[in-house]
Amino acid sequence: MRKNLMLLGFLAFSVAGCGLENLLGTLGRSPDARPASTLQGWFPWAGVKTTSMVVTDGGGNTVVPFDTVIGADDSYTLKLPSSKYQFLRVQARLGDMETRTIVPSIGEESLVTGVDTDDRNVTETIIVEARLAHDGQTFQLLSPEVYQGTRTLIRAAFDVPGPTQDLLNMVGRIMPKADPLSATADPFFFRVPEVGSDWTVKSSPLDSGWIARNPFDYVGNGVVQTDTLALDAALVAAAKLYQPAGCIDRTRMRVVFSVDFNQGALNGNGGSIDRFKWAKDKPGKQMFFVGWVHKDSPVQDSKVNSDLGASTPNIVKMYDDGTNGDEVAGDNIWTVYFDVPLDPNPANVLRIGYKYTWGTRGAAWTGSEEWPGNSRIIEVVDVNGDGFVNRRDVFGDEATNKDNSNLSLSPRNTGSITWTTDLRGCGPEAREQKTTLHNAATCEQWLTPKSIGPITGACTGT
Repeated sequence: MRKNLMLLGFLAFSVAGCGLENLLGTLGRSPDARPASTLQGWFPWAGVKTTSMVVTDGGGNTVVPFDTVIGADDSYTLKLPSSKYQFLRVQARLGDMETRTIVPSIGEESLVTGVDTDDRNVTETIIVEARLAHDGQTFQLLSPEVYQGTRTLIRAAFDVPGPTQDLLNMVGRIMPKADPLSATADPFFFRVPEVGSDWTVKSSPLDSGWIARNPFDYVGNGVVQTDTLALDAALVAAAKLYQPAGCIDRTRMRVVFSVDFNQGALNGNGGSIDRFKWAKDKPGKQMFFVGWVHKDSPVQDSKVNSDLGASTPNIVKMYDDGTNGDEVAGDNIWTVYFDVPLDPNPANVLRIGYKYTWGTRGAAWTGSEEWPGNSRIIEVVDVNGDGFVNRRDVFGDEATNKDNSNLSLSPRNTGSITWTTDLRGCGPEAREQKTTLHNAATCEQWLTPKSIGPITGACTGT
């Protein structure tokens, strides 16, 4: 039974990272059952209680199952509210041990099996956690498709001599030491590792006090270990080999637009803005992005033009709910992003015209656009090299990258902005710039998106 589950689990994990878990569809779901996104797996040890299992998403938020079943054969089933989830971590607690397993993705009313809490999955999880900590990244920034490449590399390395297999063997020796009757508040193993940017292990997966009280040979070399140094060294050696966030895709660029719609937001001159000088407010409105491939663009791409909205107002919605690149739900800073191709010839730069509308879906320009008759312009050039073209605007700002009738107070202002105009010495207005947060005369800081990562592809090596 357990071997069959393991085989099915490996296959399910393999497809899950590629977004193919829906091949498993609604397997075993009755028409009258509550819709669920279901996880199934097995424990290599008995004694886990339903209250000992926790599921968190990529942002660290708890996802509460509405049904949990632990079988007599050490299997388990967790039914989550039906939704699309990314980077779930299933945590199971047995006395003084906690195990964690990564589920890269699951769809609505889907089933993913093989979410096992064995030594291989625990080892993979702490390797990834250690690498993310070192890189200053989170699961929320990862791509399930890209992560599958990392998973493939790790699992292949389990089966050949090297740092990854060494760590797996250590984890396998430690797991049987769990005390299921322990009532300790925090697990002694396996804790989420904390690794600094210099690869110093600040917090080991193994509690130093526990190993000092319970010394044993977890390395397998005949030497009794009384500290975590050997485990930490093996963890770092393995974590250095993988990049779960992937490698930057140089053929595409993620372009992020966010617009501040707060009362009191300042324009490019440091003055106040009347949000409703042109746009009219009424209940039910929200922010939309209106974009197009500019007529001056060396790159003309009909698909990109369509994705941007093809200059049609109130079609491409923006977000202020903490999703789709938005960083803080409800802060009245609205966000949307697009992935666009990059031409290998750096002279062929994609140029975009755009503006924002405060409206209802499908409404006309009048009463919704931030100002009529003009547009903003931007070139898709990653000026600061962070993997994004990130533009932060203020709704209704007429002293910005507005192409015509620009109201900047700069003495160089001619009333229009070209692709090379640099009014404040921060670089051309028509490119991403350091954001002016407090003083319109200064270029204060780069803003790199925190709730999404750049476009990456699976790394094929270290």
